[in-house]
Amino acid sequence: MNISYDWYKIFCCAAECGNITFAAEKLHISQPAVSQSICRLEEAVGCTLFLRTPKGVRLTAEGEKLYHYVSAGVNAFSEGERHLK
Repeated sequence: MNISYDWYKIFCCAAECGNITFAAEKLHISQPAVSQSICRLEEAVGCTLFLRTPKGVRLTAEGEKLYHYVSAGVNAFSEGERHLK
């Protein structure tokens, strides 16, 4: 599996924001870029990670499992970057 770190970072942000548009604003990228990254990640892992609703997104059971592991890694990378700065 060749999954981009950026996809994981975008996945975590969307999960935390509960909204694709809010995640895009927070990440300073376009909303279509967030949606496309999430779709690519879902294709790579072979399951649906978010339920799309009129009010935003929420994690599926599979998405919650993945978020549990990925968020720890994303946070560790961010913490490492902060220490270097």
